[in-house]
Amino acid sequence: MSRVGRFLRSVFLADILRGLAVTLRLYFSRKVTVEFPEKVQAPAERFRGLLRLHRDENGEPLCIACKACQRACGQNCFDIEGKKEEGAKVMRPTKFDWKLDRCSFCGLCVEVCPTNAIRHSHEFLLTGARKEALFFRLDGMYLTGEALQDHLCGGCRRDR
Repeated sequence: MSRVGRFLRSVFLADILRGLAVTLRLYFSRKVTVEFPEKVQAPAERFRGLLRLHRDENGEPLCIACKACQRACGQNCFDIEGKKEEGAKVMRPTKFDWKLDRCSFCGLCVEVCPTNAIRHSHEFLLTGARKEALFFRLDGMYLTGEALQDHLCGGCRRDR
């Protein structure tokens, strides 16, 4: 740009007027703020929430304690032990511990699961009052909704 052009831009404050135009356009546009506690916006379909174990249509656990998720996890979040009952076709977990405070929600454990037993849920309220609540045992991996929130909070939601 020539000297004359730069001089005219600085005299007429072109850059400031352009910025003011953007500000005014956004000021009068439709608001997108969500008032969180009163209105909860559903997370996106690809959102990676808490890890949950799932059961088949007969209520049997899908997990076969193959420990693929434990081997794939780079943060060492899982501690799994399994046992094959006499007469059973597959092994079932006797111990399935997951440490939420270590998890980075990378999804490697979900990808390597051969039975699709472990999946990300759409739970996004992860606040808790105690660090012990961020440790999930086998029975806690099936919790959802209010039971899950009570586990995470550890009794801090008495006023609701």
